[in-house]
Amino acid sequence: STSSTCSISSAAIRRLRSSDSLEELTQLLHRAFSELALRGIECQCASQSVARTRERVERGECFIAISGSQVIGTVTLEAIDRYSSISTYRDPATASVHQLAVDPARQGEGVGRSLIAYAIAWARARRYDRLALDTPEGALRQVAWYFDRGFDIVETAHVPGRRYASLVLARQLARSRTFAVAATHRAALPGSRP
Repeated sequence: STSSTCSISSAAIRRLRSSDSLEELTQLLHRAFSELALRGIECQCASQSVARTRERVERGECFIAISGSQVIGTVTLEAIDRYSSISTYRDPATASVHQLAVDPARQGEGVGRSLIAYAIAWARARRYDRLALDTPEGALRQVAWYFDRGFDIVETAHVPGRRYASLVLARQLARSRTFAVAATHRAALPGSRP
């Protein structure tokens, strides 16, 4: 299972607490997505209200990367969303990543990579087969970054209320060796079903 705190270089990842500032988290999201907004891609993280951040955080489990007392990254992880307009998110074998952001001043330091690794560990601990996320179709730098982390495009979605098409990317999660060995041995037992 995932630990309550995970250290990365000079930062740590931990679950968002009720005492953490949602205003600070919202400002981080605005800074992290400002480059897309400047390019005319109006994804909600670039301008969402504190109330909208709260709604989105409460839909899943939110984790933050902190350095000292400063929030430098975030990710919200969700289980199946039976009502999502994105079909991949309705798959019961798929967990999803939302509001993944790193402060622009800290990008390139491995914070995003650590947040994705944390998300993968979180999903594996809950026995999901894959991890998915969506990003604007025009966010080429972000799409390339996800490709480098083992994600592939699985669908293009037109989400109501968005003025852009979203690319949905997913990464298969390898089952743990222990699980695979146990399944192999169970299949080899007389009278057992493979």
